[in-house]
Amino acid sequence: MWLGAQNGCLYVHSSVAQWRKCVHAIKLKDSILSIVHVKGIVLVALADGTLAIFHRGVDGQWDLTNYHLLDLGRPHHSIRCMTVVHDKVWCGYRNKIYVVQPKAMKIEKSFDAHPRKESQVRQLAWVGDGVWVSIRLDSTLRLYHAHTHQHLQDVDIEPYVSKMLGTGKLGFSFVRITALMVSCNRLWVGTGNGVIISIPLTETVILHQGRLLGLRANKTAAGSGNRPGSVIRVYGDENSDKVTPGTFIPYCSMAHAQLCFHGHRDAVKFFVAVPGKLCIPVFKMRGFAFFRSLQTPLKSMLVISGGEGYIDFRMGDEGGESELLGEALQLEPSVAKAERSHLIVWQVMYGNE
Repeated sequence: MWLGAQNGCLYVHSSVAQWRKCVHAIKLKDSILSIVHVKGIVLVALADGTLAIFHRGVDGQWDLTNYHLLDLGRPHHSIRCMTVVHDKVWCGYRNKIYVVQPKAMKIEKSFDAHPRKESQVRQLAWVGDGVWVSIRLDSTLRLYHAHTHQHLQDVDIEPYVSKMLGTGKLGFSFVRITALMVSCNRLWVGTGNGVIISIPLTETVILHQGRLLGLRANKTAAGSGNRPGSVIRVYGDENSDKVTPGTFIPYCSMAHAQLCFHGHRDAVKFFVAVPGKLCIPVFKMRGFAFFRSLQTPLKSMLVISGGEGYIDFRMGDEGGESELLGEALQLEPSVAKAERSHLIVWQVMYGNE
């Protein structure tokens, strides 16, 4: 377990035994904002716009004293987010995305994720051959191809949130994305209003006209303009319209989105997904119990959101206190129940496809 602190201290603890004991520690030159691991290499993003890259030593142990610093350029700004994309790492830096090759410890590619230089890339979520990107103070998600870095799709969540919850006293007229994660073949989106949305991912994109465009659409569709929201088709072979086997572009449509009425009073801070225990449904009839026959084995995943406060958006402020917080918890009485930090947990059942 690698832990990064605001004062620049990096701590490594064992996740197997004696987890309280710090195995390694080192002081870096600025605040640590993100940590990722890819194929035996750990990349640590710092607030001064540099990456600290750590390797294992010849004895197989992590060597925290011998690391490489990679500067993403000047003027220096914070590296707000990172994610592993296949064997590379994507870094959100100002309005750009930098693609880093960890083994070679060099920048392989950089491109603009937003035309405004003052904008900031805030979240990245990767699955298949697509990477979803969010921009600070923006309600639009952007999908990029993992290999060609082409802009594939835009999805604006603000109209959906306003339609579902309105723009009245809850104040949903301004929607911004504050948390992002891919799990269970869904894109999980958290907003600054505490709203949580789950959008299924598909290999086709649904247009407003009701037409379906698949991965094998003709090439003329790809060149029909780069308007925001237009679809760009990517082919594995320049001389053929065949798609590389195993390719999955994670398109999504707000027409199939689901909004959770359980949310946070403040911004959704993070998402975490961990394997859950599979519970096979049992049906009872006239004293007999029957196990449900499942043709496709199901998996269980627990999706957890973290944020300040809890609210049921169906009830508003009247039903905002969590009934799950028992009086036995020894918490500061000055902090109201509805304002305490909360974790909201969903159990998601999904197949092996």
